[in-house]
Amino acid sequence: QSRASWNPGLEKALVDLLHEHNNPHYRCQNGWTSEAWNKVVKEFRDRHPYVTMNKQQIQDKEKELKRDYRLLKEARKQSGASGDNQRCMIVADDAVWLCAYQMRK
Repeated sequence: QSRASWNPGLEKALVDLLHEHNNPHYRCQNGWTSEAWNKVVKEFRDRHPYVTMNKQQIQDKEKELKRDYRLLKEARKQSGASGDNQRCMIVADDAVWLCAYQMRK
């Protein structure tokens, strides 16, 4: 399996698709149903025909995005961190980022 090449636009497109399918019909106790994954992958390919990512690569990216989201959500709760809504960023001391980086490993 070749390494998928993601950019912010493709990441946003995937997140948008996941949001569109985020309802009880496509969710099960442990995450997305097989039907949901098949629809998400098909629609992703339909919307981005120049991209040749397979189902596993798309699932891996979803896991990575979820992990990063949890990490940033936790970092924002730390003392010394705050949200800059104007720049859409989390502003934090170096110690907060070091801790977050170590948690990610």
